Amino acid sequence: MKWYYFVLVFMVLLGAFTLSYQIYRMTELDAACRGLKHPKFWGVFSLSSGNGGGGLLLYLIGRNKYPLEMKEEERAQMNSRKRRAGLSLVFLVLGALALLAVCLLEF
Repeated sequence: MKWYYFVLVFMVLLGAFTLSYQIYRMTELDAACRGLKHPKFWGVFSLSSGNGGGGLLLYLIGRNKYPLEMKEEERAQMNSRKRRAGLSLVFLVLGALALLAVCLLEF
């Protein structure tokens, strides 16, 4: 196996894990700002889906009952996490596309 396979797989995994972490932290921050009990639980619950993002979807539906009271510092932190999540998504997509291209070109 060539070395660039390892680099591309690492790039995809890095993007996937950091994207999951950023979603966890954004959900935790949002739950804390809305005054929900156990914000860390909601962060983990948002990631606890098999294939379709069901945990995150249930959280997004259920949180509408609670008003958002976010301070400027928390808003800046949320925006920073959104940018990091976007960068993670770029790593994930570019790594997957490059891995697909390499696999198709070698066969």
